[in-house]
Amino acid sequence: MLNNISVAGIVAEYNPFHYGHIHHINETKKHCDAVVAVMSGNFVQRCEPAVCDKHARAQSAVLGGADLVIALPARYSLGSAEKFAYGAVSLLDSLGFVDILSFGSESGDISRIISSAERIDRISPDEYKAPSFRGKGFARIRSEITGEEQQGPNDVLATEYVRALKKLHSNIRPFCIKRTDGYIESATAIREKIKKGDLSALPDFSAEILKKEIDAERAPADMSNIERVILGFIRNAPPDAFENIYGVNIKEGIDKRILSAAKASSLNELYSLIKTKQLTSSAVRRAVISLYLRLKNEPYAPVPFVHVLAFSETGKILIKAIPEDIAVVSNMSKIKDIYPEYADEERRTTDLFYLSTPSAGEGYTEFTRKFQ
Repeated sequence: MLNNISVAGIVAEYNPFHYGHIHHINETKKHCDAVVAVMSGNFVQRCEPAVCDKHARAQSAVLGGADLVIALPARYSLGSAEKFAYGAVSLLDSLGFVDILSFGSESGDISRIISSAERIDRISPDEYKAPSFRGKGFARIRSEITGEEQQGPNDVLATEYVRALKKLHSNIRPFCIKRTDGYIESATAIREKIKKGDLSALPDFSAEILKKEIDAERAPADMSNIERVILGFIRNAPPDAFENIYGVNIKEGIDKRILSAAKASSLNELYSLIKTKQLTSSAVRRAVISLYLRLKNEPYAPVPFVHVLAFSETGKILIKAIPEDIAVVSNMSKIKDIYPEYADEERRTTDLFYLSTPSAGEGYTEFTRKFQ
């Protein structure tokens, strides 16, 4: 509790911010006074650039009811469900004033989610490596190991949020809201409409912000605009470029498969040439993008700073309540000497994002961008 203000945390991508997100925030605010959203930055977990930059999406989130929006660093936003959840929950936990973690769920059954988390915590890493699981998706493998019904993608993430809370010994309470997608289009369908200039599926304020980004040729970002950048990097990658890269298991020869596939003329072809029965499509995408961004295969650790993207009047109160030993930043310039690896990762990610927009944006803005 913060000055009699109860606070909920939400983890999101807001890619883009749509009516389903308004519903989630409104339902969450029936149980709290303020909402802090941890949001993926300029690249999302699908290993693609977000439809528009993180600042624009954060502004939409605040207009849609969030009070404080902070960025999830690239090393977590591009990670597996487990890593993504750990990074986001560590940020919320570090704030010290978040009471509940609210997330969407296909089942809407928090007891079932907690039970799933407990079962999965009892699974040894070696069980995931069984030959019979090669090439199968994460949710399916876990379903077969635990004997439970296969979870939907949101319940998979929800389970990982609960596991992360336990790992961090957090006092934040998990809370789920049953997803009701029947009255909105999927985020994928909305993004396809946006590419055609159709913003009709978005709330007016979200559409207005996105239109400004489109008019300035900063949106919609698209992976096709950076195919040659990534292919060129891989074709010229030195042997040591693959060392200790997240998702690149040299013992399994993924580095050799990537180099062999560098002859591809598109990213889809590259991914297809790398993929095997043992390597899922998502694992391949993660390896390739992590390689370009030089995201290291490192042990999980709580995010040591808070990158503020947008806030409401209530959000200002929340910012002031963040513990003094945590750096609060509006860009990476303040922490580039303290946490140089984080700063460089964010700079590289943002620079790649701005090469994916209709008009290539200025570089190194991760060190200069201010609150709007």
